[in-house]
Amino acid sequence: MRLCATAFIGCAGLAFVFANDGPSTKSLTVIPPDQSVDDVSQKANLHELAQGRGGAWDPSHAPSHETLIGLASDRQFLRDVWCLEFAYRPPRTIEVDVPGENLEIQKERVWYLLYRVRNIAVDENADVASELGGSTRQVVFEKDEEGNDDLTRPTTKFVNQSIHFEPHFVFETHEALSRDEGLLEHQDHLDRLVSSAIVPISRREKIHPDMLHDSVSISERPIQPGEERWGVAIWQDIDPRIDFFTVFIYGLTNSIRWRHDAEFETDLEHAPEYERRELECLRLDFYHPGDADHDDFQEVNVVHSGLFERLTLGSRLLEATSRAAITQAKYVQGVRNLGVRWQYFLEPEKENWEGGAGLVPVEMFAKTLAKVESVAERESLVTAFLGEQAVGWMEELLKAVAGPVTPKQDRQRRESLGKINLTPEQVLADPLLSFARIVKELENAPDMDIRRQEAAGFFGESASLLDQISHEVAIARTAALLQLLQVDAAKLQQAGSRRALEVLLPKLLTVANPAEDDPGRVVDRPEDDRNELLKGLFGHDGPELFKRAMKSNEGEEYLWDFRDARQEDIL
Repeated sequence: MRLCATAFIGCAGLAFVFANDGPSTKSLTVIPPDQSVDDVSQKANLHELAQGRGGAWDPSHAPSHETLIGLASDRQFLRDVWCLEFAYRPPRTIEVDVPGENLEIQKERVWYLLYRVRNIAVDENADVASELGGSTRQVVFEKDEEGNDDLTRPTTKFVNQSIHFEPHFVFETHEALSRDEGLLEHQDHLDRLVSSAIVPISRREKIHPDMLHDSVSISERPIQPGEERWGVAIWQDIDPRIDFFTVFIYGLTNSIRWRHDAEFETDLEHAPEYERRELECLRLDFYHPGDADHDDFQEVNVVHSGLFERLTLGSRLLEATSRAAITQAKYVQGVRNLGVRWQYFLEPEKENWEGGAGLVPVEMFAKTLAKVESVAERESLVTAFLGEQAVGWMEELLKAVAGPVTPKQDRQRRESLGKINLTPEQVLADPLLSFARIVKELENAPDMDIRRQEAAGFFGESASLLDQISHEVAIARTAALLQLLQVDAAKLQQAGSRRALEVLLPKLLTVANPAEDDPGRVVDRPEDDRNELLKGLFGHDGPELFKRAMKSNEGEEYLWDFRDARQEDIL
């Protein structure tokens, strides 16, 4: 009797947790299928056929478009294009049991996105097509007088077809979490199969676990017209400090664009390896207040794309315009006193560099100071360009590399200095040029961690001051450039980090070009000129950040986008 009662109570509990009428659609954001892309009919060249065939042949007794090269040019591709309806609840985190080292079970907090996909069906026999349409579009041709397809009169209609859904979820962030990472730090995470998370997630979301699919089980059979299916994407190892992140969802549509990087010619160089595919995906942008110590947050807000980039650029502008009040630096006058232009302190392109401000501007600054013989004048130049505190930083760094230290520290610095053919005595005799040589050596480090380790070999515990100086040089460059562009600092501060870029935009996009009859005339600023300004204002990441910020879709909660993928990424 007790067993039966227990079983009854258990069933009642399950009925309470998992409602019989299916999952709740509460707080569910529904995104209709994208029908804006007209790619059911596309034209492209077949480079594989034309490759290595020599020059184009102009036949005498046949039209040129019937030659092999002619047939391989501007080919029309007709295909059915489908797109599923996608609905989701805001991403959340949950703590689950996962296998750890030695297969021991441990607790881990994972991110997940609960979603529903639906293959929208249509009444194919209806005289009037539905305004919303279905999930699949097909090209059909009107009939001619003889009942044959008239290939000159294509039209599109919605049809019912089963859809094979193979999802691919990417959790991506470009947020730099510290000054060490600069303004951009790319991270992406693919969704993973975490079987132990399905039941806890289904219990929290009140969905029966048998109805909740992972990214593999949801693709085991096609989704029939009118059918809906629930799934969950799960990510591990997400840094809890992040504030902004983007989820890219592939597989909702088979819409694709392609291009050929090389020009259409017939030589062997233009092989299929030049083919590029752009897959359409759904982009969702989110914000939540990250917390490394307490990552039990629940609040996640939908934001528009480009918001993070605008805030990042705006924060740099506000820091530069307010920094002088703290450092007492006179940025423009400091650059002029040094006898150089602001471009002298640009950071050169450094392939695959992931870190904060580069050291080349610091090297240039030290070399410029070395040309000044008067110590008092050197201090004056440093104060004008970077502020009074920078004088103390440089003195402490030089003292660490050439002044009195413990025997252990002396051995360490001599070993590091020996790699660039220097000694503490030589540094003491020619401090600024020696400092420039050290900085140049550190600039060759492949990443920030190695640079820090090598800097500690030269400067010991004072090594962190070098990063501070490099940051101050970057801020000084930004502040000086803003003043040279005559950007109103008060308006920047009033606009705040979210709108600061809008204050700067007129200076970035246009340049004065006065004429006799129109002294106030402005013209579009050349792209190369603008990119140089962006590097001066924001470092080497400036042009990329600006490009993303200008693609902002403010007011929209999602974005259908095409992202580049090589052919091997698709097959």
